[in-house]
Amino acid sequence: MSAPQPCCKTLFTWLKANLGKRCLAPLTGTDAKALTAAVHIIELYSYCDSSESDNVAKAFGLVVANMQLSTRHLAFHAIAHMMEWDTRWQLWELAGLPPLDHLPRCSFEPGGPMIDLSKK
Repeated sequence: MSAPQPCCKTLFTWLKANLGKRCLAPLTGTDAKALTAAVHIIELYSYCDSSESDNVAKAFGLVVANMQLSTRHLAFHAIAHMMEWDTRWQLWELAGLPPLDHLPRCSFEPGGPMIDLSKK
């Protein structure tokens, strides 16, 4: 039996399944590195107790702030890759990040069509 893959290795496949196979096209090299770092911070946040969570959330916000405004929604949705769907806004706000405009809906979030969009 093989060891589970790290979250940064599974994230891009997960995002494509939820947002479509071309969802990663706008990422620059900086965006991709920041998104990879952000998903590891999300994983750490999921293990923190409340006394540590504020600082980890701030770290998430600082990393995501290095992404283009047009790609930050990928970091928002990445929260659900590591945690629960309803945690996205909670962590986003705790990180001090501004609200997102034109937020695409994930296929597998509650109420979504539940279709693997990476195959379309």
